[in-house]
Amino acid sequence: MADTQTHAVQDIREHLERFRAVTLQTLEWVPEDRLRWSPQEGLRPFDEQFLHLARTEEYHVRGLLLGDWSRERYFTRPSPLTKEALRRVLNETRTVTLDALDHLDPSRLDEQVTVPEVPVPWTLRGWLWYLVEHEVHHKAQLALYLRLVGVIPPFFALAFPPGVRPDVRG
Repeated sequence: MADTQTHAVQDIREHLERFRAVTLQTLEWVPEDRLRWSPQEGLRPFDEQFLHLARTEEYHVRGLLLGDWSRERYFTRPSPLTKEALRRVLNETRTVTLDALDHLDPSRLDEQVTVPEVPVPWTLRGWLWYLVEHEVHHKAQLALYLRLVGVIPPFFALAFPPGVRPDVRG
């Protein structure tokens, strides 16, 4: 059982790292003059999407794995909100996440966890997979945003060199 649990943590970690590489690639492909752009009023612009990804992950990791449910950091934003600042926040957040996963006792994965203000009785494993799915969800939105500003987005699952798309026939 311990081997299975350890493998499950490694699997979550692998997905988080792989998808974050694509998220960072997506950030690089956002035209500088479009960083504050969104397709319509009421939708998060590019920069806010990236910040939301980082802050949501940070909030959940600090709460789930470090026992700190403070929302103070969640509302902290770099000023100005540049690509460099967003890259830094995304990388710093991921460093905290990976360190916390490295120190996680895998036997905790099946524990029921309560997230403040969320009435969903999930296990720690379920919440960690939620973080993976959350990144995938927003990467899809960001890919659509890129297409709307005339940029072909990176491949969704792996960070390939620009123009390499195994899902598109040339």
